[in-house]
Amino acid sequence: MPLIRIVLAFCIVIGAAHAEAPYPSKPIVLVAAFAPGGVTDISARLVAKGLSEELGQPVVVENRAGAGGAIGATFVAKAAPDGYTLLLGTVSELTVLPVVKITPPYDTMKEFEPIARVGTVAFVLAAHPSVPANNVAELISLAKAEPGKLSFSSFGVGSQNQLLAELFMSKSGTKLLHVPYKGSASAVTDLIGGAVQLTFDTTTVVMPLVQGGKLKALAVLSSSRSDAAPGIPTLAESGVALETVGWTGVVGPRGMPPAIVARLNAAINKVLANPSIKAEFARRDITVGETTPGQFRDFMQADIDRWSQVVKASGIKIE
Repeated sequence: MPLIRIVLAFCIVIGAAHAEAPYPSKPIVLVAAFAPGGVTDISARLVAKGLSEELGQPVVVENRAGAGGAIGATFVAKAAPDGYTLLLGTVSELTVLPVVKITPPYDTMKEFEPIARVGTVAFVLAAHPSVPANNVAELISLAKAEPGKLSFSSFGVGSQNQLLAELFMSKSGTKLLHVPYKGSASAVTDLIGGAVQLTFDTTTVVMPLVQGGKLKALAVLSSSRSDAAPGIPTLAESGVALETVGWTGVVGPRGMPPAIVARLNAAINKVLANPSIKAEFARRDITVGETTPGQFRDFMQADIDRWSQVVKASGIKIE
């Protein structure tokens, strides 16, 4: 009998020790909801590298592309809220998709736990060199002369850059053909090859190709000109009142323990403050900065409200 009690006591102690194992005690999966090669994937890999060192556990990037980011986001929303499955989310799947889809795939503010914003980046309207337009006014004239002939690539149906193109058409009175992809890399590859003629993508992706002569930049979508796109006017300067930026941030499934959210937030902010990683982001024209979970939550809600107003005013809805 005493032996049984000793064994039971030992099991209880071992169980308690296991239950109280500090987070994280195993590898973490960081989902990127788009294919490799774009800003989302780049940001995810930079964050994962830094978090692996900071948390002492492997942080593995897993690309789950498709449906404008909804496939990867839905996977994370349905995961256990234990901090081991996270999403490197973007405007596309977290704030645009839920307001532009007729049947939203999820409710962002009810199904995700904001942890930390990672960074922001400017967008560019870019064209294949064969397009006989060197500025936005010429592009609009060309598009009006041949409605539906010029095509544009996007990250997927319901993604931010599809909505940007839809808004551009609405504000400029033009008609373009939408060709959706599963991410920035494939969308830009076909643009370089001439399979499509236009895209709205980030300075991170577009400007190295512009500098290499493979694409031409017609306008930036930021409120002021971008240092990453010297000499390129804003879209507003070009006569189309449309301004936006892209952003990325880390979220998890709703219901994560506050202590884990706080641990991840502190670790991500430390990673973003690391001079070498900060320089890697800056080299790609991605601006990073520290946020609390509450600040990121407020930022996301404000962005949802803003895009909801844009969608309502434009009347744009996507199946």
